[in-house]
Amino acid sequence: MSARSLIDGDAPLPADWPGTLVIAVGNPSRGDDAAGPLLAERLSSWLSDQDHDPDGADPHHLTALCDQQLMVEHAYDLRGRDRVLFIDAAARQGEPVQWQRIEASAGGPAISSHQCTPSQLLHLCTHTLQITPPCAWLLSLRGEDFELGAPVSATMQAAMDQAWDAILAWVATPEVNGPSVRQAAAPHHA
Repeated sequence: MSARSLIDGDAPLPADWPGTLVIAVGNPSRGDDAAGPLLAERLSSWLSDQDHDPDGADPHHLTALCDQQLMVEHAYDLRGRDRVLFIDAAARQGEPVQWQRIEASAGGPAISSHQCTPSQLLHLCTHTLQITPPCAWLLSLRGEDFELGAPVSATMQAAMDQAWDAILAWVATPEVNGPSVRQAAAPHHA
């Protein structure tokens, strides 16, 4: 992506800009916080193994990206998308895997911080970039160990295995609608 397109919210998008985006959040060096990056890696590998159109196009029109935290700059990644799935580990939540429909927050991110939540990113789309935000969901996975250098726990591995089929079903759904919605705890951000 050119510097101009990062600065100019009206810059034209590439013709092959995928309508579906998966943003995985987490730090691979912090135990269960690695869930998002691990699932994004698995999804990217799965996409590579899928049959593509004769011209090499991705039939799912999907791209996955990964970062240690959501930042205001990620609002530009939402331009031109139909839907987005955020994947993140949660320090506290009832179920091992939870889906939550995300709406734009009433207020944007704090001026003094680059870190923000999915709902704040949607707010930035509307109020800063002047674009309609995509339909968005948060898939949160319950974690128990977020210490630096810790391995992924057995609890998180089970949650990732449970989430995998739901992720594939969401990817394969041609319409914008997502999975059934359950309330999720705020994700843990290391």
